[in-house]
Amino acid sequence: MNNIAEIVESGLCHGCGTCAGICPKGAVEMQVLNGLWVPRVQPDKCVSCGLCVRVCPGYSVNFEVLNANAFGEQPVDSSVGVCLNCYVSFSNHGDLRYNSASGGLASHILIYALEHGLINGALVTRMNKDRPLEPESFVAHTKDDILEASKSKYCPVAANVALKQIMAEKGKFAVVGLPCHLHGVRKAEALYPELKKKIVLHIGLMCSHMVSFTGTEFVIGKMGFKKDDVTEISYRGKGWPGSLTVKSDGTSLSMPLVGN
Repeated sequence: MNNIAEIVESGLCHGCGTCAGICPKGAVEMQVLNGLWVPRVQPDKCVSCGLCVRVCPGYSVNFEVLNANAFGEQPVDSSVGVCLNCYVSFSNHGDLRYNSASGGLASHILIYALEHGLINGALVTRMNKDRPLEPESFVAHTKDDILEASKSKYCPVAANVALKQIMAEKGKFAVVGLPCHLHGVRKAEALYPELKKKIVLHIGLMCSHMVSFTGTEFVIGKMGFKKDDVTEISYRGKGWPGSLTVKSDGTSLSMPLVGN
């Protein structure tokens, strides 16, 4: 395959954004199509180097190679993966825990790592202030940046487009993402040794399914909002299991994540 366009045509694209994040010519950009992020190749910039295909988790993921490169060993139990131990945990900062999705652990770890000099930044995702229904992945450099990106986003997220920011900056970084995002990151690290040196912390989030942008628009419509009038949306927060909160023109409505 020459470029990522063939992956999209084959229906294998995850919309993770890795291809756009690592393309050396900037020939791949993410766009919304049918409620999902998909990469679009600009033919005038593409040199058919094939790197976008090589980092694509939708095309293939060799878990034996991935485990060898990332951990230097193979898992005893493939359903669990390589691990030292398993714990149940949450943030002991009350406000952080209350305003997160499921305990605030990811945000807490990132803040600790940042404040103790273990990392200089973290790839995270927040909702775009100018386009409130659209997620925005970026490299956070402060505690406030990390808190702004807390809580789950139940919509398509092309997080790995921000890899280009990590590649352009100096320092040590963390990345936060779903399995497809981290598969893409690991594959990119295998191609770019310098990127592997920079990313010192990987935080994987659980994923059960992905709701399209069309799904979000349907729900907020049922809540009485027009998508163009929404000024802010938060998919989680306000304790656990939390609520979907939508704001528009001074009006704020919340829908419990799980009904009573």
